[in-house]
Amino acid sequence: MHKLVKNHIFSLIAWILILIISVVALPDVTGLTREHSNISLPSDVQSEVAKSIQNDWGPKQKNTYQVAVVFNKEKGKLTSDDKDAINETIAKLKDNQDRYGIKMVLGPDDNIATKKKLQSKDNTTWIMQLNVAKKHGPINDVEAQLTKAVKTAGIRTYVTGADVLQNAFSNAIQEGIKKTEVITVVFIFIVLVIVFKSPIVPLISLLTVGVSFITSFAIVTNLVKYQNFPFSNFTQVFMIIVLFGIGTDYNILLYDKFKEDLGKGMNRYEAMNSALKVAGKTILYSGSSILIGFSALSLANFSIYQSAVGVAVGVAVLLIVLLTLNPFFMAVLGEKMFWPVKKFTGEHEDKLWHGISKGTLAHPIIYLIVLAVVVIPFGLMYTGHLNYDDTDEIDNNETAKAGMLIVEDHFSKGMAEPSTLYIKSNHKLDNEADLRLIDQLTRQLQASKDVAFVTSVTQPYGESIDQLYVKNQLNTVNQGVDQARAGLGKLSKASKQLSAGANKLADGTSQLQNGTSQLQDGASKLQSGTSKLQNGAGRLQNGTGQLQGGASRLQNGTQQMTSGLNQLNSQLASGSAGIANAQKNTKAALEKSYKANLSKSINSIPGLTQQQKMAAMQAAGAALEKSWAEASASMPNVSGQMGQLQTGVGRLATASGQLNNGASTLNSGIGQLNSSAGQLSSGIGQVNSSTGQLSSGIGQLNSSVGQLNSGAGQLAANTPKLTNGVDEVNSGLGQGAAYLNGLASSSAADTFYIPQEFIKNDTFQTSIKNYLSPDKKSAMLMIVFKSNPSSLKATKKAQDLSLMAKKSFAGTRLKNVTVAMGGESSNIADIKDIANRDFIRTAAIMLIGIGIALIFVTRSLLQPVYILGTLLIAYFCSLSITEWVVKATLGKSMLTWNTPFFGFIMLIALGVDYSIFLMTRYRELENGKPSQRMLKACGIIGTVVVSAAIILGGTFAALIPSGIPTLIEVALAVIIGLIILVFIMPITLSAAVKLTYEGVHWRKNKRVKN
Repeated sequence: MHKLVKNHIFSLIAWILILIISVVALPDVTGLTREHSNISLPSDVQSEVAKSIQNDWGPKQKNTYQVAVVFNKEKGKLTSDDKDAINETIAKLKDNQDRYGIKMVLGPDDNIATKKKLQSKDNTTWIMQLNVAKKHGPINDVEAQLTKAVKTAGIRTYVTGADVLQNAFSNAIQEGIKKTEVITVVFIFIVLVIVFKSPIVPLISLLTVGVSFITSFAIVTNLVKYQNFPFSNFTQVFMIIVLFGIGTDYNILLYDKFKEDLGKGMNRYEAMNSALKVAGKTILYSGSSILIGFSALSLANFSIYQSAVGVAVGVAVLLIVLLTLNPFFMAVLGEKMFWPVKKFTGEHEDKLWHGISKGTLAHPIIYLIVLAVVVIPFGLMYTGHLNYDDTDEIDNNETAKAGMLIVEDHFSKGMAEPSTLYIKSNHKLDNEADLRLIDQLTRQLQASKDVAFVTSVTQPYGESIDQLYVKNQLNTVNQGVDQARAGLGKLSKASKQLSAGANKLADGTSQLQNGTSQLQDGASKLQSGTSKLQNGAGRLQNGTGQLQGGASRLQNGTQQMTSGLNQLNSQLASGSAGIANAQKNTKAALEKSYKANLSKSINSIPGLTQQQKMAAMQAAGAALEKSWAEASASMPNVSGQMGQLQTGVGRLATASGQLNNGASTLNSGIGQLNSSAGQLSSGIGQVNSSTGQLSSGIGQLNSSVGQLNSGAGQLAANTPKLTNGVDEVNSGLGQGAAYLNGLASSSAADTFYIPQEFIKNDTFQTSIKNYLSPDKKSAMLMIVFKSNPSSLKATKKAQDLSLMAKKSFAGTRLKNVTVAMGGESSNIADIKDIANRDFIRTAAIMLIGIGIALIFVTRSLLQPVYILGTLLIAYFCSLSITEWVVKATLGKSMLTWNTPFFGFIMLIALGVDYSIFLMTRYRELENGKPSQRMLKACGIIGTVVVSAAIILGGTFAALIPSGIPTLIEVALAVIIGLIILVFIMPITLSAAVKLTYEGVHWRKNKRVKN
């Protein structure tokens, strides 16, 4: 056995062992991909700052998946039975939170806020929001568990949300990779069979590239698992495409040289060494440039750009495998590698490249001008508008995507992925001053265009609470002021009436006091008269026996007198007019009765002469008339409403009653004391005593009327002061009401003010619990956009609103707070900013690295410039054409946001291969002028480049059936770029060599010989 065969057998055994170890050590790729599917950004961008604040919020939000469950009635509106069924499902989740890893659940029927925001206005769709702990399991398992748990009879249910959608994207990528792997292997096998007309070469090529991929992928995934190596959804698929694409190209270059050397009569070992020396050197040069290009991505700041560095690991392993494992098959199989081919020929010139190069070398300026005229319009076609909506990568029939679309149809488009503005302070925010500033910001955000609604601690329903604004509070105060003014108006009017009445009362009481004084004088005179009457009665003592009949009549008279006094009392109570009538009636009855009875009594006394009888009658009548006249004159016309006067008259009536009793006693005494007239004197004495009581009562009445007169005078004097005070107060309230009304109608009335007692209210405490962190030092405002959260409009608005918040707090007590916008829109805005900046930076690093490698390969400073210029022309043209093709075939107006970057690194890193192939062959040709050597090199390498471009383009074409827009667009960009390179590379490099080394002979231009 040949020594080389023995050496390469050891290489084979070593690679077999490495392959076995790689397969055994390969971690869970699907789980690893899901775990690293989220794009990581620098910690100082605001979406990451927002995540940091959220993670510090508390156990209900820290390290959780944010999930939305959508309940939808496909036809018609939700019935009461449907709603009951949904609530039962939600109750089941709430009762089993530990089982499902739920940290927080917010049902659509929980409170006023959720009823307004989580129930669609058309009454067809409800949304439940969940936070599920990440430690509960991978998002794939969480989604599967929840999907089963939320099934509700008669209702369509969907589990969606940002994390679930990202998982759906990862799953779609994994499914696309499976299709790509199969298609790539089949395509490469068929192409190699066609190229080499042998089934053995394709198998060997696929085996060596397959070993390279499995080994390198095992290395990368273990680095990811244990060293946090950059990784993303695209790492695996790009490693497959690049390794199988360039690996096949390198194998073609190596096998073609080996076949050529066998055709020259070399044995297998000599041909192997020659192929390794010549083609191997080209492979090393080409692979090194690709390795440098992809390794440069490790210097990127953007994680998804860094994730492509895994391709560099694959390229390094590929070079080692191809240059160590391929020699084994060459040395062992020799010519049998190409079975059933038996005739081996040398190199063949490619007519396409030869013809293009020949024409360019003859007229370099003209070809360059024509090239510029052709490519410049394509460069101008590119709009540069990119789509950052990763949900477009997911098929609409995917459950998570379908749920999101239903939310967009029945709610605002931003409802599926709302933005969250976080405010972090170094002090507690649950006070009137800070809450006012937060409410002010909330209203500013709500007034912004493209904002559907904003919820915050002061507006948990997305609407202002009227009771917490000065305008509403002023209206309440104004209503009270109006009522007070109305009451004061009535009081002022009443006080004026009281003043008038008090004056009249003062006048009446003065008259009343005068009348009672006169009444008291009359009563005294009456008492004197009764004393005289008592003396007269003593003189009549002798005739008492005869007065018994007259005494009875006297008793009747006193009864009438008592009745009259009672009538006087009644009339006195109802008014002065009644008193006058009673006085008149009483006088008449009393005179009549008294005179009649006195006349009968005197006439019945024996021994009196007629003259004596007349004198007695006249004297008694005159005395009675005088006493009555004096008493009557003392009776003023007073108001019947004076209670004390009525009391005095009542006492007079009592005295009259006692007089009546005295008369009765007199009657009885006269009847019993026929032999003694002393009883008459006794009866008259009782009358005298009663008259004294009457005089005393009238005295008391006089004193009370005096007090009443004094009080009425004070009331009359003070009532105008009261009226003036009421008017002054009313006037002051009027001025205050005018000011408050003006304030209520001004912009200042829109100011937020929350009383301390309202902060402690249970309802508001619920809002604090939902929108303030447990330590009360952080607040969040949820913002729902009208447009798609991933749209350019929403992402720009997210940045604008964050800036608005910072400006709103400038110069206030919250000027030093941390403000950060979280959510999909902010995340995309940061991705866009980081991606754009890092694209330019990474592209520059990559071009510089490849340029340095080209300097060593070409040993020239200008040729690398020509090569890179050619690659850039191809890139920009391919990007413009790809945008047009995607719009025409896929109906998408924008490329996905990462297509330009991945298209760039793939086309530049892989396209440089063909330049190195050409320039390496150019340097190997040492005889002839530069233009002649370039023409020959183009003719020889053209076949290799075209074949390699077909294979590489075919491997990228395998991405199209994946259905992932990014992969499809990157594939189109690379394929179109390779086609452009095939046509323009012989033009640009031939013209560059001609103009650089030979110049232009304007007058005498010789043709380049074949």
